[in-house]
Amino acid sequence: MSQTVRSAKPKNVRKSKTPWLIWLILVLAVSGWWILYQSKWFIAQGVTVTGNSRLTVEQISAVAAVPIGNSLMSINTAAMTEQLMELTEIKVVTVERGWPHTILIQVTERTPIAVAATLSGFNLIDSEGKNAGRVAAPPPGLLVISAVPESKAMLGAINTLAVIPAQWQLIELAAATQDNIVATLGSGAVITFGSSERAADKVEVAQALLEKGYSVINVSAPDAATVVK
Repeated sequence: MSQTVRSAKPKNVRKSKTPWLIWLILVLAVSGWWILYQSKWFIAQGVTVTGNSRLTVEQISAVAAVPIGNSLMSINTAAMTEQLMELTEIKVVTVERGWPHTILIQVTERTPIAVAATLSGFNLIDSEGKNAGRVAAPPPGLLVISAVPESKAMLGAINTLAVIPAQWQLIELAAATQDNIVATLGSGAVITFGSSERAADKVEVAQALLEKGYSVINVSAPDAATVVK
């Protein structure tokens, strides 16, 4: 019995596409890197500042030290943010890349509500008791508080100031410590608050005593206030 032996047909060998994919990814990665870091398409050409009122664009730009002419991707926005936060006038700042050619700086400045005297001039103080800038003379309308800037005493004085009514015509607020806050009114009356705790209650008690003609009032303990006529 004879058998016919047929030669096997060669199978089609599929070539792997993996090397081509690797090369494609590599080319795309290098091209992307070159476009972002080396090309002239994304070069920093200017700075846009928003949210500022007391600080000028020039002041902010100088502190930020934006490297004009460098690629946007190479600029360290975190470092610029840290530099800008050293300005006492700034409360919050964000630095972002504004494609294709701009650095965007958005600031929130501290709003001064009082002033503290220092050896070299006056510190503006905001509602958190923080320094909000320095000036040579107190701006009109801002009370000079006798307290150490950025201290617990200053914060206590600021919290007390927030609840003192305008009709008291406050002319002086002193805080030797956080537990020794004293207000002097335009009428000459002197009110000792102690700490800023329960400041609203203390103001209410002091107001009632002022209306009775007392001029030296101690409301450190508002439930047991003491007076001198």
